[in-house]
Amino acid sequence: MKIKSIFFFIIIFSYLSSQSFSSISDKIVAKIGNEIITNYDVINEINTILALSNRTANKDELKNLQAIAFASLKKNLIKKTEVKKYKIKNYNQSDVNRYIAGVEKNLGLENMSLEEHFKRYGANYKVFLDGVIVSFKWNTLIYSLYKKQLDIDEELIKSELNKQIAEKKEIDEFNLSEIVLENWDSNKLETVKKSIQQIGFEKTATVYSSSVSSAKGGSIGWVASKSISKKYLNEILKLEKLGISDPIEINNTIVIIKLNDKRTLNQNYLNLAKIERNIINKKKEEKLTIFSDSHFLDLEKKSYIEINE
Repeated sequence: MKIKSIFFFIIIFSYLSSQSFSSISDKIVAKIGNEIITNYDVINEINTILALSNRTANKDELKNLQAIAFASLKKNLIKKTEVKKYKIKNYNQSDVNRYIAGVEKNLGLENMSLEEHFKRYGANYKVFLDGVIVSFKWNTLIYSLYKKQLDIDEELIKSELNKQIAEKKEIDEFNLSEIVLENWDSNKLETVKKSIQQIGFEKTATVYSSSVSSAKGGSIGWVASKSISKKYLNEILKLEKLGISDPIEINNTIVIIKLNDKRTLNQNYLNLAKIERNIINKKKEEKLTIFSDSHFLDLEKKSYIEINE
C-alpha cells in the first residue's frame, strides 16, 4: 500500500513550529468506504503517536510512523462505520475516564492533563478522544453480536482447578504486560521491537498495542497459570523476571508478553472463588478478542479502499 511521501517534511515542519493544522492542506490521500483520510489526519495521527510515547521522532522512523498512522486511521474508520451501521450509542463513560487516567499515569503527567500534553505535540485531543469512544462502542457491538457464543464450561474449570490444588497444594501466578498487534506486518513488528529497545515496553504498549490494556502500559496484572492458554504459557515459562517474549502469533494477531513478576501461592492463601472467576473472565475475553479480530478482518476485506497515488 503506497502513501504519498509529501507527508515527511510537512510533519517535521508542523511538529517543530507547532503551527496550527488549519494552515496545512487537507488534500485527500485515501477513501475508506464513504469516509476520507487527509494530510491533516495522517499528520495529526503521527503527532498523537508521538504524544502518547512522550518523545520526538527522528527522520529515519517517519516512514514507519506514517504507515502505522495510516493503518490506525483506516482501522478506526472501518470500526466507526460499523458502529454507525448498528446504531451503537452505548458506552461506559467511566471506562473512558479510567482509560484516559491510565494513559496520564503511564506518561507520568502529574501537573498536566492529557489534553494539555497533546497541545505540546500539536495533536488534536478531541479526535483522539472520539477514537477512544469508537473503540468502546466497537466492544459493545462485538459483545452484542457474539455474547451467545461465549459459553464457558465453568464446572470443568472449577473441577480442574480443584484437582490442581489437591495435587500441588499451590498455584502459580504471573504478573504480565502485553503488546497486541492486529493487522501486523514485518515492518510494523520491527518498528515495535525497536521502540521497546528505545523507549521501553510500557510506552511502546501505549502507542502501538490494540488492547485495552494499552492505557496502563500494557499491564494486565496478576494472572493464574490455569487461565493462560498453553501457547502463551509455554513462552512465559521461558522468561526470567522482566523478560520479554518473542512475538507469539495467534489468529492473525501478534502478542508480545513481558513477565513483570511471578509468585507461587500456598493453599492457605488462595481465594479459589476469585481465581475461578478470573479464569472464566479471561477465557471469555479471549473468545471476544477472536470474534473482534475476525469481524474486523471480514469488514476490511469487504471495504472499498482507494489510495491516491
